[in-house]
Amino acid sequence: MGEKHEIRAVHENNLEEMLKELGIFDDVREGRVKCRFCGKKITLENLGCLYPKNNDISICCSDSKCFVQAIQDSRGA
Repeated sequence: MGEKHEIRAVHENNLEEMLKELGIFDDVREGRVKCRFCGKKITLENLGCLYPKNNDISICCSDSKCFVQAIQDSRGA
């Protein structure tokens, strides 16, 4: 087996609260956040994942290609 990684998940019922705590809820709601990989506007409906990167929060859409890139990026690959 390979290296193990911890994955933290947030239920969609708590997503809005988490985004508010991170200070990015209004930016997402108003369309000011883009996917790190494809540049698509992030909405509450298409937000795929958030992860720390270089002391910032990286966000990707729910497109499977972007999600795979986010996993690789979060691992430093």
